[in-house]
Amino acid sequence: MPENKIVSIVDDEIDNTDVFNNAMCGNIDGITVVTFNDPLIALEHFTDNKESYALVISDLRMPNLNGLELLKKVRNLNNKIRTMLIGECEIETDVVFQHYIQLGIINSYIAKPVTINQLCQKVRDEFLVYQMAINLK
Repeated sequence: MPENKIVSIVDDEIDNTDVFNNAMCGNIDGITVVTFNDPLIALEHFTDNKESYALVISDLRMPNLNGLELLKKVRNLNNKIRTMLIGECEIETDVVFQHYIQLGIINSYIAKPVTINQLCQKVRDEFLVYQMAINLK
């Protein structure tokens, strides 16, 4: 049986990472969920384990490194990784966000507030796309 792939949740609000982690742990087969409240520590973990990751989910607004830049760095380290940004609705009109979507740096986006069901379904969808892409190679 293949080992689980890592799904990382990065949000500077501890309550958010706790809720998301509890919602996904045991709810989605084939993944191990890790959470980070500091995007720089998350990036360090990703760098050390980049081949074990399937998906990185990041909040947009965080200190030190925003979600767009974090996901750009993640994609530069492993372009097979799936990326998801969670943020406020106005991001959809942001020029940088639109550019990152066009370049494929951001695979999907969820507007806050997000329900647990929405998040879990989106994670399942992204994980399925990741698995299909890996199996084609």
